[in-house]
Amino acid sequence: MSDTVVTSDVRVGEYTLRVHRAGRGNAETILFLHGSGPGATGMSNFAGTVAALSDTYDCLVVDQVGWGDSSHPEHTPPGSRLRQNVAACLGLLDELGLERVHLVGNSLGGALALHLLVRAPQRFGRAVLMGAAGAGTATTPSPAMMRLITFYDDPTARSMAELISFMLYDPTLFGDRLGAIAEERLAMAVRPEVERSHRQTFTMAPGAGPGLPEIALKRITNEVLLVHGREDVVVPPEGSEWFARRIPRARLYLLPHCGHWAQIEQAERFQAMTRAFLADAV
Repeated sequence: MSDTVVTSDVRVGEYTLRVHRAGRGNAETILFLHGSGPGATGMSNFAGTVAALSDTYDCLVVDQVGWGDSSHPEHTPPGSRLRQNVAACLGLLDELGLERVHLVGNSLGGALALHLLVRAPQRFGRAVLMGAAGAGTATTPSPAMMRLITFYDDPTARSMAELISFMLYDPTLFGDRLGAIAEERLAMAVRPEVERSHRQTFTMAPGAGPGLPEIALKRITNEVLLVHGREDVVVPPEGSEWFARRIPRARLYLLPHCGHWAQIEQAERFQAMTRAFLADAV
């Protein structure tokens, strides 16, 4: 099977989704759900993971509605971004003729994965969630998360590099490439429609958030692997511990020396664990 990434725009209802696909023709499909943050895209989260897994899996990486090169609605009611993304993801599966896929979701993408499992469990196999947002322990955003939310108070390359460093246990991981990575992500972040969507995403209705009621989590029947960096300061690991106690078929994999981006900072371990979990080998 080809590991070449093919990029296309797929019309789903009122939205257009930028879709990157590699490994098409493999028997099982993974839908990758990226996290939030200024300049975030599907491939900024998952390029390395797709390169590693597309030998075995049909890998779909999507810019969600409100991010990257997908649609940026002019008006999004407070607290409705996840509902938009749930509808768009299910519509995408219909458009591509995919009856059932696995999920891999990072941060807000982890919360989106849980919403999808609750909404349409029959459409999904197993789910891998890294640093998933929305746990009942998260009554207030962490200081690092607040820097992400308020990025547009100071949208500079320096601020972007600092924000990226907060995602990592070891900020030297990117070496002298950190500045270039920050500049690349900043170029996406400062697009007017991207900034507008960011502000819409983090404008919440009173009492709203990305979480689900505990009763909904307890009804999830899919197998779920919760992966969390032990040193995650953006979404603390207590969140995944909270999920693990409420999702009936969940298991927790805590990674030492790892921050919020497990799939990047501990790439080989994350890929090996994901392969084993999706193959029902752990």
